[in-house]
Amino acid sequence: MPEDRSAAATRDRLRVAYVSSDYPTISHTFIQTEILGLAAHGVDVEPFALNPSPEAVQLTDVDRAEAARTWYVKSTPKGRILRTVLRAALTRPVALGRTYLRLNGRDVVSLPRLAKRTFQFVEGILVADECRRRGISHLHAHMGGAPATVTWYAAEIGSVMTGRRWTWSLTVHGWSEFVDETEHRLREKLVAASRVIAISDFTRSQLMRIAPTDAWDRIVTVRCGVDLQRFAPRSDAAMAAASAARTIVVTARLAPEKGHSVLLDAVALLRDRGVDCRVRLVGSGPMRDELRRTVDRLRLGDRVEFTGALPPEQVAAELRGAGVFCLPTFAEGLPIVLMEAAAIGVPLVTTYIAGIPELVDHDSGHLVPAGRADLLADALAEALDDGPARTERLRVAAARVTERHDARRNLALLADELRVAHGGAT
Repeated sequence: MPEDRSAAATRDRLRVAYVSSDYPTISHTFIQTEILGLAAHGVDVEPFALNPSPEAVQLTDVDRAEAARTWYVKSTPKGRILRTVLRAALTRPVALGRTYLRLNGRDVVSLPRLAKRTFQFVEGILVADECRRRGISHLHAHMGGAPATVTWYAAEIGSVMTGRRWTWSLTVHGWSEFVDETEHRLREKLVAASRVIAISDFTRSQLMRIAPTDAWDRIVTVRCGVDLQRFAPRSDAAMAAASAARTIVVTARLAPEKGHSVLLDAVALLRDRGVDCRVRLVGSGPMRDELRRTVDRLRLGDRVEFTGALPPEQVAAELRGAGVFCLPTFAEGLPIVLMEAAAIGVPLVTTYIAGIPELVDHDSGHLVPAGRADLLADALAEALDDGPARTERLRVAAARVTERHDARRNLALLADELRVAHGGAT
């Protein structure tokens, strides 16, 4: 009797443990987009996170539902930790010990490093045990730091404990992974992973710099995407109203690498030149108090507003009301918010770093060197003014997002790469 199509489809679906540091979280909504979106492409994702998600960052019903189904490594009861580790040690003591030494022998150069790697190895045992319970044998890490370390360990431990080969893959954004590539053991991970997803060509180039040449063919570029229906172009009337309001919107974590202080210096220059504008800083983070003091020092209190962290729909509304979107960042991979703003039809002003020029160039926006408040002020003044050049830049930016960053298309590519990573055909 022919096999039922639905049964065949269920059989062919890939189940993946998707490991991140924190999930859900405000600053990484793109992880949620991937986890939820892959199901439409035959990949059932079960979220794992190293750290529990505080209720304060669960801003939507979807966030709360995702938190409820996520398995949190550091929330494992102590009794289960002890039982799981003892069972692993007693079941395959020699093989487990050899695996620990193989993975960590050359890396343990101090007592703090020994403690850290041992702790991560225990986390790997816990993740492997949970994957075994769920019948999962492919793991995917998002980010190349601690999540990738624990995922790598878990795949190796799972292979040893079950006698079957487990596979793993990872997504790398940059920049943080490249700050201390030795501490993150990137070269070893690039050799060990069966597939490495780079979110931009720039990121891929940096991974190629680190990896041996025989690992290059496993490093592929799959760009992040946005929901082009959710971030549909705004109407001409809405665009005209936003232009008239002359509001500069920044949506980014209030952190040193995002360059907010440079923007505030640029806004002070614009004020002194007689250029009218307002700024809305959307986000929260460790630099909030320092930035507020900077606003007071520069006497920008009537021009700058802090909104705090906002749920995704309100962030989208902020973008729709923006006359200009600015990201004066010092360090990035390729920010998704630039894609969102471009899709909506907001003029872009940002910095010439990392993967940003793959989306924003002088045909699609305004690029300035990071840290140059004077040039940033010039670019903002030009972007705030309406005209044919601005209209053409908006058209090019929107077309580029549609061509390169359609979430549905890129999720299909990611699903194919996950199947390749697990050893299947696309």
